[in-house]
Amino acid sequence: MIESNPSSDSNSMDAIIGILDTGIWPESESFNDETMGPIPLRWNGTCANGHDSSTFNCNKFVLQQKDNWSKIVRCWRNQVRTPRDMMGHGTHVAYTAAGVEVKDVSYYGLAAVTAKGGSPGSRLAIYQVFPSQNGSHGSTVLAAFDDAIADGVDVLSLSFGSSSFLEQEFINDPIALGAFPSVQNGITVVCSAGNDGPNPGSVVNSAPWILTVAASTIDRVFESDVVLGNNKVIKGTGINFANIQNSPVYPIIYAKSAKKSGVDENATRNCEPNSMDQEIIKGKIVVCDNEDSLYPQINKQDEVKKLGGIGVILIDDELRGVAFNFGTFPMTLISSKDGAKVLSYINSTKNPVATILPTTAPANYKPAPTIAYFSSGGPSTIPKNILKPDIAAPGVNILAAWIGNDTVQTLKGKDPPLYNVFSGTSMACPHVSGIAAAVKSRNPTWSPSAIRSAIMTTAVQTNNMKAPITTEKGTAATPYDFGAGEVITTGPLQPGLVYETTAIDYLNFLCYHGYNIATIKIMANTIPDGFTCPEESSIDLISNINYPSIAISNFDEKAGRRVNRTLTNVAGNVKMEDAKTVYNISIDAPAGLDVQVVPDKLHFSKFDEKLSYQVNFSAANPLKKDVFGSITWSNGKYKVRNTFAISSKSGSVALDKK
Repeated sequence: MIESNPSSDSNSMDAIIGILDTGIWPESESFNDETMGPIPLRWNGTCANGHDSSTFNCNKFVLQQKDNWSKIVRCWRNQVRTPRDMMGHGTHVAYTAAGVEVKDVSYYGLAAVTAKGGSPGSRLAIYQVFPSQNGSHGSTVLAAFDDAIADGVDVLSLSFGSSSFLEQEFINDPIALGAFPSVQNGITVVCSAGNDGPNPGSVVNSAPWILTVAASTIDRVFESDVVLGNNKVIKGTGINFANIQNSPVYPIIYAKSAKKSGVDENATRNCEPNSMDQEIIKGKIVVCDNEDSLYPQINKQDEVKKLGGIGVILIDDELRGVAFNFGTFPMTLISSKDGAKVLSYINSTKNPVATILPTTAPANYKPAPTIAYFSSGGPSTIPKNILKPDIAAPGVNILAAWIGNDTVQTLKGKDPPLYNVFSGTSMACPHVSGIAAAVKSRNPTWSPSAIRSAIMTTAVQTNNMKAPITTEKGTAATPYDFGAGEVITTGPLQPGLVYETTAIDYLNFLCYHGYNIATIKIMANTIPDGFTCPEESSIDLISNINYPSIAISNFDEKAGRRVNRTLTNVAGNVKMEDAKTVYNISIDAPAGLDVQVVPDKLHFSKFDEKLSYQVNFSAANPLKKDVFGSITWSNGKYKVRNTFAISSKSGSVALDKK
């Protein structure tokens, strides 16, 4: 039975979030444990501090032995290494998930805010699976999963995954393998969707027992503008603490004009190494294209700097959405549209001049959110007929705690930053992990699938301009970009109804996916006695598992498709208060697709009651592209939205997106 107590405090249970990452910097004020009570008695872990025992301490936040007071309750290290984070990634994501409130945090004065994690009342269990930048072994990841299960965590947060080009079948994927028994043991597993966007079909960590998170932008930008000699201001993005004049007094040149003899022009205009004439570049701001894939922007910065250039203006429509850190060097990214304006000015005068302004961080930027260009998108290929990603969350220009011995992100002559700005689905994932922990705290007996459903069915699809969410390029975002939509913080605490995906659903999924019982027994922690794969185990039947979204591939318009779903009433309580209610259906279907729901009303008479419905999809003519829509159940107080994505069986399907 699902028990719900909406009046309880969202931190009443002390949910424990396990972070599989690079470790943690426990001295950060973000992990201060002063306001926290004793570690929950159900905690079974220890503080394994390795050879750093003299300085590394777990606390009430970062958990250690269960008879101590701590916030960081678990510090797990690979072999004899210290769990101390030496790269920053793990500290950043841990704070995003559960950091306590800290006032006036910033990156060297930029973006000063009062910040806290998604579930500041939760505990942290840290599992260091990446001790260095050389990656991790699958066996290490699986060992961390095993220990997390034994320790008693409630949520696992994994801000990593394979490249979409190397995506593996579930039986060979350590994340999918480790997540399956974790979910069977009541642990919600949240993973990043990957950073291989905007390529369609690039989403990873797409097993149905994983909550997969895409990345979106926030309403704060890091702005570094260009001022031209004609007094026009061009908006740019990037983090730089440039110490040059704000007046446009510096000569500006298009890199192509500095081409070395015998060098390809494309190499020169992209500011590739050894392509530009030093005598021409010296003392100038250089405008570079960024159309090559061989050299990242840092290489272009280094090349111009080496040749004596005093600044770089990089033209790139995609990367300009992310604030890259250029330190004290004057560098910014602008759009191709604005790039044309800059080049037009350069060509209009004999002595063009400009300057690059140091970064500011204005808030209330519109539109936001948008889907980050790098965020991996659907449709999922392993598996088909599951809509991935599941949800989108903030993952661009995220300010969070940092390691105390940093040198890479430290400004010359300054102390290491206590907080740092990073972007990626790695940053989006812990936002959702924190919300999942808050939902678990409010509803301690809820299953991982109920928590996932609550997060997905309450998501929003509009931005801060009350318009549909778009990609960073301005095109309409689809469920292949953001799944159910942008996550919200309070709605999942009381969703009204949830879709519970059962253990049998997951086992049937593996059958439908093509695995036999022997393989399934390797993957599953437990299998009910007598379970066998259904005689009919078609991949099309994956659409029928009780998931909080619907995906249908190879849709046959003539035959149509029928999909079943079951909802559980979690509103009210066992005393029947507010439990008796009627939900009505609302259908948002694209032109050319007929969607019928039977029945069109659901009459719930008690708490924890389960009612089922059918969705019938049909079309008079072949679909020319993938189409999307939703069905929403509402009783006037709660809205429970289920997103669907349909791809046609006929011919090549145009995704019609970026």
